[in-house]
Amino acid sequence: MKVSIEWLKDFVNINMKAEELADRLTMAGLETFVHSFNVLDVDILPNRGDCQSVLGISREVCAITGTKPRVDKIKVRETKEKISSYLKVDIRDKKLCSRYMARVIKNVKIKESPAWLKGRLEAFGIRSINNVVDVTNYILLGYGQPMHAFDADKLHFRSGGLKQIIVRKASTDEAFKTLDGTDHKLAKDMLVISDSERAIALAGVMGGKNTEVSETTTNIILESAYFNPVSISRTAKEVKLRTESSSRFEKGVDLNMVEEALDRGAQMIADLSGGEILSGRIDIKEKKRDQKLLELRFSRMDQVLGIKILPEVAIKILKRLGFEIIKKETKKIKVGVPSFRAGDIEREIDLIEEVSRINDYNKILPTMPRFVKKALGEDSLDKISRVKDILIGCGLYEAQTFSIVHPESAGVGALKISNPMVYEESVMRTDIIPGILKVISHNARHQEDDIRIFEVGKVFVPGDPHHEKEIVAGAITFANSSYFFIKGVVETLISEFIDEFEVSPVQNNWVHPNESAKIDNIGWFGLLHPEAAKKWDFGQKIFVFQIDLEELLKAKKDKKFSKLPKFPRVKRDLAMFVSPQSSHKEIINLIKDVGGEILEEVKLFDVYKNSRAYTISFRDKNATLTDDVVSERFLAIQKELEDKLGVQIRK
Repeated sequence: MKVSIEWLKDFVNINMKAEELADRLTMAGLETFVHSFNVLDVDILPNRGDCQSVLGISREVCAITGTKPRVDKIKVRETKEKISSYLKVDIRDKKLCSRYMARVIKNVKIKESPAWLKGRLEAFGIRSINNVVDVTNYILLGYGQPMHAFDADKLHFRSGGLKQIIVRKASTDEAFKTLDGTDHKLAKDMLVISDSERAIALAGVMGGKNTEVSETTTNIILESAYFNPVSISRTAKEVKLRTESSSRFEKGVDLNMVEEALDRGAQMIADLSGGEILSGRIDIKEKKRDQKLLELRFSRMDQVLGIKILPEVAIKILKRLGFEIIKKETKKIKVGVPSFRAGDIEREIDLIEEVSRINDYNKILPTMPRFVKKALGEDSLDKISRVKDILIGCGLYEAQTFSIVHPESAGVGALKISNPMVYEESVMRTDIIPGILKVISHNARHQEDDIRIFEVGKVFVPGDPHHEKEIVAGAITFANSSYFFIKGVVETLISEFIDEFEVSPVQNNWVHPNESAKIDNIGWFGLLHPEAAKKWDFGQKIFVFQIDLEELLKAKKDKKFSKLPKFPRVKRDLAMFVSPQSSHKEIINLIKDVGGEILEEVKLFDVYKNSRAYTISFRDKNATLTDDVVSERFLAIQKELEDKLGVQIRK
């Protein structure tokens, strides 16, 4: 916003160059440049609607320089004729219009504005129109209060011979032409000013062509009001008409300025046009708003800023900014927020910011932050990040699905949402697998045949009360996907957190009974059950898994460190036919028992029907193994397998 220093001097005494004043305002939080000789260009922040006027900027100048403001009281000269015998105002939606004031000025003469007035408007880039309209723009720029002048003779009379102004919502598709000549069809939630028959202004945005002040105007109705910021913002956007008035109403004007601006504007119009102001004014408003009170603790201020500011300094700054000290104590003060700052001063921290910016931010010395050494060990977030890293390392991609689902997906007892947007998203999920399968289905329909995904998230377990549980679930499908691939993924993940775990058969509605397993009470994995595959219309094999992260992450794995082996290992492959009753775990345990201290590792590398093949690795930590020692131990393993488990060794 451009501000003339000459105009600023009407409100405050300035004894510094324009460049210095610009620097001081910038350091106080209002970035300012010298636009041209004696004109400042001030960047107004969105929350500082109070600064969208010369008066607002002058308050900032007073605060940073310690200069007292110049108070120019206005005295309105009125005729004996009362306004109540001429005009009646009716507000039909006081939520959208908190206060509406009006004055009537008769016998005005519309003419060109004096040079001083045109010059001040032109410094802001506003074209002079006539002496009446220019005064409304002058009050808007100078005092931040939008105003509008109606040609009173163009308003329709109501029954009883009075002119009437009605503040109401527009009718659906109500036709209206604004001052710029544009035709609009209004929406029913837009606020308009109307007479007894038609809309005459789009409230807070622009007046109507039908009551425009022109050269033939002799009587005017001058409006000053407070309109709801959200309503004005919405209307301006919908009609694509952002004006100087709407931009100020959007940010919130000073409710207490409505009256002063009306009186000042009316007297200026009377002075410049020779008009006569009727006695009294229309003033319709809601009950008086209580002043906003906030508490400022000096200890909290020092803690936030990191420097000591004396209480008397803070109090002096707040007073210069227009705040009222309601109550003063040793450790704190109670502060009354001025009406022109009611929109952006909400909390104690806002008061601290006000003190700090006027006290000069440069007084806050830069210091190195203190770092607290993190304790050894991982917290749950670190571990969850590790879970994701492992699964990504196994070739899976992370997915995110909605936790609010269809009741059919959640099952009986699911936690219901009290106010769902739609029935299809009305309960909290009890399982992540349906969401994962939905992602698989969507990708499969788009000809994606290699899909490997997982999700970490919460489920809401039915019960009394319901409780949350964090789990990780996933699914894979690709050309060579298999039970052993998903098993390897799950075991890779679990082995990162647990030393020993047991894989055993599982009964689960999600997985095939003959191609699935569970790992202790931590989770399960396997081929998607044929019924589920049929429901989701999957033609390819889908392998799924689910792991309870709370159970997994609370387990503690002892980390052991050892030297790298110096001596080579010896491998032997062992193939066998096994009975259906013999489990993989039994075979592994028996091999380890017989292999003893020189057995290093056992790996299953082939399965076909009842045939299994293992690679057995031997290594001695202290010497190189001879072929005789390895053969002896290998034969012992074969014999034990034949005797105890009834396997048939393949030669």
